[in-house]
Amino acid sequence: MLPNEISNLSLQTSPEMADRYAALSYDYNPLHLDKEFAAKTAFGAPIAHGTMALNLLLQAIENTFGSELRGENIEIRFSAPVKVGETITAGGTRADDGYAVWVKTEAGATVISGVLRLDRQQ
Repeated sequence: MLPNEISNLSLQTSPEMADRYAALSYDYNPLHLDKEFAAKTAFGAPIAHGTMALNLLLQAIENTFGSELRGENIEIRFSAPVKVGETITAGGTRADDGYAVWVKTEAGATVISGVLRLDRQQ
């Protein structure tokens, strides 16, 4: 039987984490790493790599269903940036067509939203 919710998983972002993630992903965009550069952008401060939030969501899904999940399909939309230093939480709830999934900031802003669909054989 499938759970009603995806287990919440949180992550506190930090400049050090952004540096390590840049090295891991080879994404050294100054928007993520350089305070002076980022201050001149529309964001006003460094923002976390979008895939960092996506990976948090994928880890929450794996924590809930295990690594043996097969036949899944996920559709997501990035809707807001995460400023470096913010805490984000990933989770989801059961819906008619699978799970409504999300990543939100502490303030409640949704930064990723989407739908996780599972193979009917699950």
